[in-house]
Amino acid sequence: MFKTNKTEVASSIPNVTLTSAGSTCMIAKGTLIEGKFTSSEDAQINGTINGEVHCKKRLLVGPTGWIEGTIHTHSATIKGHIKGTIIVQGVLHLHSTAKIDGTILAATLQVEEGAQYNGDCKIGERFVKEEKPMMAVA
Repeated sequence: MFKTNKTEVASSIPNVTLTSAGSTCMIAKGTLIEGKFTSSEDAQINGTINGEVHCKKRLLVGPTGWIEGTIHTHSATIKGHIKGTIIVQGVLHLHSTAKIDGTILAATLQVEEGAQYNGDCKIGERFVKEEKPMMAVA
């Protein structure tokens, strides 16, 4: 277990749970997480996650970020690669460097020119309302 004055990270393989006091969790390039990743605050992913991601606030997947699995979050900005399902209760913003292979369910979608997407896409609050029970974060 690692502790700092603002963030506590508990790692029990294959699950990682993060709690923090108003800060952003950052997963660095070169880091691999396999299993379930949960954050009650904002999270920035520059490494790789294979598994399920739950982010109660804002998720940022940086240009080197890679997530393969299912994502549940309040809002998201994607600059990296997602393979799987992403469920966003609010705004999903795909930057020009984003690559999505899978299913998108979001209340609102913003797409920059150059973003790549291959799969199913359903936009509107009615599509994410059905997914809210899965949004619970431990």
